[in-house]
Amino acid sequence: MYDGNPLDGGLRTSVHQRLDDLARAAGRRDPRRAAELSRQEIPLLVQALRSVLAAHEPDEHGHCPVCHPKSAWLPFRRHNRLPCRAYLAVQLRLGNAETAVPLQRRRHRATHLHSVS
Repeated sequence: MYDGNPLDGGLRTSVHQRLDDLARAAGRRDPRRAAELSRQEIPLLVQALRSVLAAHEPDEHGHCPVCHPKSAWLPFRRHNRLPCRAYLAVQLRLGNAETAVPLQRRRHRATHLHSVS
C-alpha cells in the first residue's frame, strides 16, 4: 500500500489507469485503432520515458543521483557499481537483457598477503 503523500496517490492512480487503458486498447484487434495508437500514443510514451530517464542520468562518476544518492553514501562504505534501476528496468523490458548489466571484475585488496612483522 502506498503510504506517501496523499496528493501523490491520485497522480499515481491516474497514471496507472492511463497505462492500463493504453494496454487494453493495444490488445484489441482493430487495425485502425492500432495505427492511431502508434501515431499518437507511442511518441508520447517515448517522451515520458525519456523524461523519467533524464532524472536518472549518471553524474561524472557514473552514479545515478536517484538510485544511489550521494547523501546516502557513507565514507567508510564501499561503493558498488550497481546499475541504475530505471535504466536496468527499461533495458530489460526493451529486450536487450544481455547488454543490461555489463560484467565487471571486482578488485579485491589482498590484505591477507601482507606479512605482519
